Amino acid sequence: MLLAVDAGGTSTRALVATVDGRCLGTAVAGAGNPRAAGAERALRSLSTASREALAAAGVPARRVRVAVVAMAGSEDGVRTADLARALGVAGERVHRVSDLLAMFCSGALEPAGAALVAGTGSVAARVEGRRPVRLVGGSGWLLGDAGSGFWTGRRVARAAVAALDGSGPPTALAGALVAELGLDGDPSGDPNGDANGDPSDEPPRAGLRPQVLVRVLEALHGGDPLRLARLAPLAFRLAPRDPLAADLVRSVHDALARLVDAVAGPGPLVAGGGLWRHGVLGSPLPLSQPLAQALEGVQLRSADDGLLGAAVLAVRALGLRDEAVAAAAQRLRDTASTPPAAAGTPTTGGDR
Repeated sequence: MLLAVDAGGTSTRALVATVDGRCLGTAVAGAGNPRAAGAERALRSLSTASREALAAAGVPARRVRVAVVAMAGSEDGVRTADLARALGVAGERVHRVSDLLAMFCSGALEPAGAALVAGTGSVAARVEGRRPVRLVGGSGWLLGDAGSGFWTGRRVARAAVAALDGSGPPTALAGALVAELGLDGDPSGDPNGDANGDPSDEPPRAGLRPQVLVRVLEALHGGDPLRLARLAPLAFRLAPRDPLAADLVRSVHDALARLVDAVAGPGPLVAGGGLWRHGVLGSPLPLSQPLAQALEGVQLRSADDGLLGAAVLAVRALGLRDEAVAAAAQRLRDTASTPPAAAGTPTTGGDR
């Protein structure tokens, strides 16, 4: 039996299959990227997803011949031995691979090409000889990930807050943000009556802002920063009728174009992630000129995530011939369905 796990920034997906590629069970758990979720939380997610996938397949962990975990980052935070304990599989049977390589193998069997993930985070890789030889982006939500779900959601929040406090242009993103957060109030930015009170009253700033803005700021600052990725769909939804949202979407396209330009070359480009699938490809807006040019002449393929690729890499780890690997990959595509996102996780923020 094979166990494949794709540990993403939003969710962790696991799949159990036979050696010839027949899927027996799948499961999904919470965030599994150690950089985004922390090592302890990531390992819990891996353990939950793998345990539930094995249970769905009716297979005990001791029967797993090889387990492949697709995960971003190095072993500094999470070691292979840690993964083995979380999966309940003997350490010599566990292989850790790049999440970018798994994404590539989800859509391509060729030895060379490129991969792009635009989900909660964003990163691209050049693949040669079935190995990543260059990574671009992927520096994390704090330092980069331009064109990602978090990067987009943060820009949505900034534009909406600026409109609400009057420091930025009006935008439909303000009202959409208020509704998305489940708040009541006038998103126009008009101050309430308390603004005329004694400026020495405590708290000194509460009466100087619209109450709806105060509640927005409390909601945005009160949770995990990566939850801002949930706001990314607002930009794509409003772009056809809101100029500021349209500009934001074009900036997403342009950021992803730079990643594509950095890794494109011979072989297919396999692209995936929630923002790519539901935002870039699902939007009625045309691609920006830089992104259209970057994709010109590229053999573009889409993949839901790196789960199937991790399973294909598990088959390959057994030393099977290319023909057998290709047959198993096709059977996996025919029998496996990507499990849905866990309750409460964003579908457009992505899954990296």
